[in-house]
Amino acid sequence: MSGIYEFGYRTPRFRADFHFLLQTGAPEPRLLDARCLDISDEGIAAQVAEHLPVGSVVTLILTFPGNSTTWRIPAKVCNRQEEDHGFLFVFSSQSERDDVRRYVASLHGETLRMVSRSK
Repeated sequence: MSGIYEFGYRTPRFRADFHFLLQTGAPEPRLLDARCLDISDEGIAAQVAEHLPVGSVVTLILTFPGNSTTWRIPAKVCNRQEEDHGFLFVFSSQSERDDVRRYVASLHGETLRMVSRSK
């Protein structure tokens, strides 16, 4: 079930539930399993078992549900509470940005369909 979060964010966030990999940087690069909680055009919230320092830069290895393309998108850790982390995308190409926007738009469409069904 998707839902929209409009409070305190520049762009709406939508619930999403999928797993992805996260690659940490130096001095000890690691691959970590992460689970998406919500996503927007600008960033993603995820559960990660390892506590990542705010301000660190990581690479998110994402394959959106229903899509066969895998993206390696740099991101900055912008907040953390226990296992929940917020990441700001640092896009390296317009195609990365467009693919994220298409996925978020598909969640927005799903939310609108759910709202119209409940009326």
